[in-house]
Amino acid sequence: MQPILIIPSRLASTRLPYKPLHLIAGKPLIAHVYERARAAFDGRIVVACCDDRVSALIESLGGEAVLTDPGLPSGTDRVFAAYKHIVTNKTSDDDIIINLQGDMAIFPKDLIQQTLAVFKNIATDVATAVCRMPIADITDPSAVKVAFEASEASTFGKALYFSRAAIPYGAKQFFKHIGIYAYTKKSLTDFVSSDVGHLEDIEKLENLRGLSLGQRFGAAIVDGDYFSVDTLHDVKKIENYLTK
Repeated sequence: MQPILIIPSRLASTRLPYKPLHLIAGKPLIAHVYERARAAFDGRIVVACCDDRVSALIESLGGEAVLTDPGLPSGTDRVFAAYKHIVTNKTSDDDIIINLQGDMAIFPKDLIQQTLAVFKNIATDVATAVCRMPIADITDPSAVKVAFEASEASTFGKALYFSRAAIPYGAKQFFKHIGIYAYTKKSLTDFVSSDVGHLEDIEKLENLRGLSLGQRFGAAIVDGDYFSVDTLHDVKKIENYLTK
């Protein structure tokens, strides 16, 4: 089957309450994410949400939304719940499920296709994306760093570890993780069937659970402007960017 893109969205953000519905330049955040995804991906797109207001908004845009349990512990669990709901008994071991973070307000058009291209270039269980990290982000714990080993072509490579700390030590070029994953059916099923790992709990990074399970993470190096939203400061940055 064709890859399915699922955008997890939840209202219970501690730093920015009701984040998916927060207005950015007059438009709710989740509308920005959905519309950019629609412009970049011609396959099936589903918003996995936990509130009627979000589902109604997406449906008003002509999109598809699935209501999921608000008590689910992570966005990845929400993605899996939506996947099970929409495919019923038609699942295949060849399924690819894309998790595009619901707070990724701005990203370039080729992000999704570049992430999918990892499967053709790297032996991997999970595909994701990285970009070259600006110097200003190196000491910022909210900017997730990746110990990244590029292939000879330098466009694709292996993501060996993720951290909020500046890794690897002594690097001349740091890489920043971008909030998108493409899972095989098995890797996603194994992830949601496993408990939170020790390193995941320390760093508060879900992807470390996959690494602890022995999953291989491949990544594409992508270029462009990326903005995710966690705080009011992020909202102002994006509005300034859109104004320019």
